[in-house]
Amino acid sequence: MKGIRASFLAALLVACGRPSPSPPIPASPSMPARPVASTAPSAPLEPAPVASAPIDAGPAQLDPDGDDDPVADTGTGELPAVAHFERVGRSPLALRHICDLTPFKDTLYAAHAYQPLGLDGATIVAYRPDDDPKKRFTTAFDWNRIGEKQQGGGAGQGFLRVHDFGGRLFVTDADPPYNGLGLVEHGTEGYVFISDREGRFAPARPPNHRPPGPPDAEDKPGAGVLPRAYHVLDVIRFRGRYYASTGSVPPKQHAWSGPSPGALHVASADLTRWTYEIDYPFPWKDGVWRLTYLVRFKDRLYAGIQDYDGVEPNDYVYFDPPADAKVIDREHEHPAKVTPLGTAQTLRWYADGGKLYWIASARDGVALRVTEDGDHWKAIDLPAGLGAPTDITRFRGALVVMMERGLVKLDGTVIARVTDKKSPFALVDLYCGAPIAVYRNELYVGGQRDGALFKLVEGEAPDAGAK
Repeated sequence: MKGIRASFLAALLVACGRPSPSPPIPASPSMPARPVASTAPSAPLEPAPVASAPIDAGPAQLDPDGDDDPVADTGTGELPAVAHFERVGRSPLALRHICDLTPFKDTLYAAHAYQPLGLDGATIVAYRPDDDPKKRFTTAFDWNRIGEKQQGGGAGQGFLRVHDFGGRLFVTDADPPYNGLGLVEHGTEGYVFISDREGRFAPARPPNHRPPGPPDAEDKPGAGVLPRAYHVLDVIRFRGRYYASTGSVPPKQHAWSGPSPGALHVASADLTRWTYEIDYPFPWKDGVWRLTYLVRFKDRLYAGIQDYDGVEPNDYVYFDPPADAKVIDREHEHPAKVTPLGTAQTLRWYADGGKLYWIASARDGVALRVTEDGDHWKAIDLPAGLGAPTDITRFRGALVVMMERGLVKLDGTVIARVTDKKSPFALVDLYCGAPIAVYRNELYVGGQRDGALFKLVEGEAPDAGAK
């Protein structure tokens, strides 16, 4: 949050910093959670063989599972038995963290942040390995607003996700400059930056590096505006509509005082204005909540929850409107508690093979869990000594898990290790774990120390570890 005067601002200012690794004991729930099974170690982790007998598949899903539109390229060939991480390089505008990696139009896009919701810094970097070595990294969008006044936060404070929807890229402004530059009448606003169909973003507008002009629904790049949003964490397409997850000012309330629930904002048909539709918790409470990362699974929309005070008893919330619903209403909202004490913070969702994988940080540490029905979760045991999991994806026929100090198959087989004392993939910010993505049949990893990009390379490391 940026510098405004009310007492509520003090909590919001602190809330912009790095989340506490040890949140307080949860208070009683704001609404009853649906019971969810505890997290016993999982059984076989790869999809089981399908029975040959005919079965009733039920109605077709309205949306594919996942958090992007296209089916991701997972690569071909055999997974390396032994590999190491090789530093590819970094952009001149790279920041401390790469928070997300997304291939688009034969280019790999990286979302950068310095300290999300805490310190200025937000860029989107594009990488193409076959370009001139000096031009392999280019800046797709710069929201650092160099030269503008810094008091109260003069630049965006992190890009956490970059998504591919409908042949365009969507990027959310996690903490916008000054909590908005007055594009709408309300006291605070956020932005969703939308590219054209070639992955080009409109630049900030003069004078004073204002947000780009409005986009259109076809191809024009620009910035959609979210009135009432303090923070915009993620974006998704669900049931034919675009939703952004936020921390917001509820209807008929004034900014900088009173409750700040997490919310979903829905985009207008032309993508220019995203309005507040549904929130959590309700009834509203004094304090700061946010809905964080989003995923579709079995025609539900799942959203992570983060509250500043650590009193939230649930771990996430999902929305399951009926097929003919025009909006998401309160009866479609279902908070869920999976961890013993709640308050888990979602790092990643990943849908694959009819299962949903969830990486979340709870009071007892960071864990990877899996569900087949969306309600009952099993914890997945991972090798000791490699730190916390940060991302999961399918690569060359196998599910692989990125950890702070290595890459493993889901069955626990270690493919690559970091042997240096300091890992470039350490989890030091709960908004931003080292992401992985498959691009041109190679696995890339986003660094967490200086924004460098790494690639998995077959064979033992010549220098015995990533630098």
